[in-house]
Amino acid sequence: MKKQPTTEQLAETRDQLRAEIREARETLKDLRTEIKTARGLVPDLTAERISAEVQTQLARLADATTTAMDTAVDRINRQFDGLYDTLMGQDRASRRAGEPSIPDLIRARGPVDREEL
Repeated sequence: MKKQPTTEQLAETRDQLRAEIREARETLKDLRTEIKTARGLVPDLTAERISAEVQTQLARLADATTTAMDTAVDRINRQFDGLYDTLMGQDRASRRAGEPSIPDLIRARGPVDREEL
């Protein structure tokens, strides 16, 4: 037959349980404090990460925009150069065909009378 615990053993076990419960409650309180602190840090950390990512993306956008603008300016300049060559009779097709340039045509026509305009 099992021996029944004595009153002293029960009191000792009760005191140990109370001490462990008290320690668990203190630990739970500490955990809740840490959770509250962590929740307070999340917006700050999130804002920092978002700000860093926005800065990175803005830098990439600036680079892409600069590249696109440079490419567009170069393309337009080439088109103007081509137009200039055509007007001046310096393009390949005009030189091969022996066509006169616009300034040559204007010179060949003679002086312009302002009253005719």
